[in-house]
Amino acid sequence: MIRHLFAALALLSVAAHAEDAPPAEGPKPKLALVPFATLSADIPSRSAVKALAMLTQEFRSADTHTLVELRHANPQEAFADPLAKALRMYDEAKELRNRKKFRLADEGLSKAVAEYRAAAPGITDVSELVDALALLAAVQFNTGRDEEGAKNLGAALALAPERELPLAATSPLFARVVADARKALKAQAKAQLVIESVPSNAPVALDGVSAGATPVAIADVPPGQHLWHAVLPNGEIVGGLVDVAAGKQTKLQATAENKTPEAKLLSSLAQNRIDDAAIAAAKDTAKAVDAEFVVFGALSRDGKDLRLHAFLYSTTSSELRRLPETKFDGELLAAGMEFYNLVGEVKSKGLQVGEALKPPGILSSAPSMGGPLKVAEAKYGVVPGKDDVEGDPSLPATPAKAEPKKPLGPRAPLKKKTP
Repeated sequence: MIRHLFAALALLSVAAHAEDAPPAEGPKPKLALVPFATLSADIPSRSAVKALAMLTQEFRSADTHTLVELRHANPQEAFADPLAKALRMYDEAKELRNRKKFRLADEGLSKAVAEYRAAAPGITDVSELVDALALLAAVQFNTGRDEEGAKNLGAALALAPERELPLAATSPLFARVVADARKALKAQAKAQLVIESVPSNAPVALDGVSAGATPVAIADVPPGQHLWHAVLPNGEIVGGLVDVAAGKQTKLQATAENKTPEAKLLSSLAQNRIDDAAIAAAKDTAKAVDAEFVVFGALSRDGKDLRLHAFLYSTTSSELRRLPETKFDGELLAAGMEFYNLVGEVKSKGLQVGEALKPPGILSSAPSMGGPLKVAEAKYGVVPGKDDVEGDPSLPATPAKAEPKKPLGPRAPLKKKTP
C-alpha cells in the first residue's frame, strides 16, 4: 500500500515538473534583411551599406532568428568575358601593327573597339578603350585614311583629355597630330551632362572618375563621346557611351532593367512609398530564400543626422509592421545602441512590435520628401567629395590631377643639446 502511494506521488511530481518545464524549442524562424534604400542624394551610399551590416549583426547577436542571405549575382561578371576578349584582341592587333600588317591590325582593332563598346557599362579602366581607339587611329593614318583616323583620335581624346597617349611618345609625327587634335578639342565650348536614375541616389562615374550620386549635373564636359557608369541601389550596373554636343546640355536616365523582387522593392522604397506592389515584392524576396520574415526600409536625412524607416513583414500572416524609427549621426557612430534597442523591441514583442500598417503609405513625412530631389553639381574630371564614393568598390575613384608638392629644401642640421 505504502509502495503504491510513493509511486503515485512520484508520478504527480513528474507531471508537476513537466508543467513547469519550458516548452521544447523548435527551429528558429528565418529572417532576411534587404539592402536599405536612400531617400535623398546627399546620403552616401556607404551609409546604407554600413547601417544594414550593423543591424544584421544585432539580429545575429540576439539569436532569435536564423538569418538567411539574399542571393546576389555579381553584376560585374556579365562584362568580364567580353572585356577580356576585347583586351586580347587589342594585344593581338598591336602585335600585327608592330609587324607592319596594317590591314589585319585595322580589322582586329575595329573588332576590339566594338567589343569594348558592347561591354561599355562594365568598363572601369577607361584607358583600355582610349588606347584601342588611339592605336586604331594611328593605323588608319598609316594607311592614308586620315578622316577615319581623326575621328577615332578625337574619340580617344574626348574620353581622356589630359591623358598622355603612350603611342605618341614613340612617334614624333603622331605626337604632333595628337597635340593639334587636343588643342582643337579644348577650343570647343564645354557641355553639361545631367544623369538621373530610377531609383535615385545611384553612384555615378564619367570617363572613369566618380561624379557623386544621381541626380547630378556634370559641368565642363568636353564635346564628344563619353563613358558613363552607374550602380543602382539593387546593385545593377547600367551605363554606356553617350554623345554630348559642344555648348549643349544632354540628359540621361539610368533605369533598372533587373526585374527581380528585390529590385522592385528598392525602386518603390527609393520613391518614398510603400504600396501593394512593394509588399508583393517583399513577399517574393522572402520566398526566394524560404524566409518567414523580411526586414526592409530606407534612410532619410534629418539635418546632419539620419533616420532609418524600417519595416517587418511576415510572409505567413501577411502582417506588415512599421518598426520604431531610429535616429543617429551621419557617421553612424551612435547607431549601434539604436539598432540594439530596435532588435530588442522585435525580440520582446514579436509581431506586436511597432505599429500595423496597411498600404499604401509613405516612409518619411519630412517636408523635403514632398518634392523632387535636388540635383547635385559636379565638375568633369573632379571627384566631388570622398563621402559620395567611399565604400562603393564598383566605382573607380580616380582623383583629380594632384598638385606638385613643394620641395622641402635642405634639412637643418640637428643641434646637440648641452647637459
